Amino acid sequence: MMDYRFAAGVLGVICLILAGFIVFGGTVHTEVVEFNNTVYPVEDLTVYYLYPLRCVDCDLHVQGECDYCTSYYDIRLMDLISQEVGTPVQFKVSDAVSKPAVMVMYEDKATLGDARTRYNIAHTICLLSGLEKSCQLFESELERVGSCVEGYGLGEDSIVYHTSSGNCPICESTDKVVDELEGLEYDDGVVYDVYTADHAVNKEILTDCLQAFDRTEYAPQLLCPATGKDLTGDFTLSEAREFADKCIEA
Repeated sequence: MMDYRFAAGVLGVICLILAGFIVFGGTVHTEVVEFNNTVYPVEDLTVYYLYPLRCVDCDLHVQGECDYCTSYYDIRLMDLISQEVGTPVQFKVSDAVSKPAVMVMYEDKATLGDARTRYNIAHTICLLSGLEKSCQLFESELERVGSCVEGYGLGEDSIVYHTSSGNCPICESTDKVVDELEGLEYDDGVVYDVYTADHAVNKEILTDCLQAFDRTEYAPQLLCPATGKDLTGDFTLSEAREFADKCIEA
């Protein structure tokens, strides 16, 4: 389940970008990186790396002006990412996004994903198209994630709950849901193992281990280190338990 407001926002951005492509051949400001000659297009699959227009000339000396701007504003890096994910990634400067994003279109489907790392990009491509090389790249990252969360005392069956004691009204209800979940057994005598990361207090596990996961700037959410999947937004006990069971069974 995804927060409906988030899903609606994603759909709105996709529609805006697609309209720009159709009417103007791009958004207000567009730059396209040529395909790397060693990476061949995949049938029915198109990938755009969307770089915020505000990031092009942002001033690093002004606090906050370059937030979320990455070093991917570089043709050589885009070529490298194209090779790693197994399909050409077209670079577009866009005023429709406030932070780097990847838009993937496959057959009659389209989605917008996180683009902070090449693993985020690979994950979005893998989820929508099942492209083998992208899936393999993200699988290799999951192995690193597994080793990393072990350092926080988490096992293979552990789940991470990302909440915030700051300005997050719905976190109050999901905090109670997770408290209930932790008191339940998923196997005879074995209770659910949930590690809580408070965005306002102790989010180190998110930045150290789970940076390749999508939308980790949003709370509340449940994260499964074993699969790379998340349950973001308000959720019920039955939904949380179903997510946890699938994570454990992975």
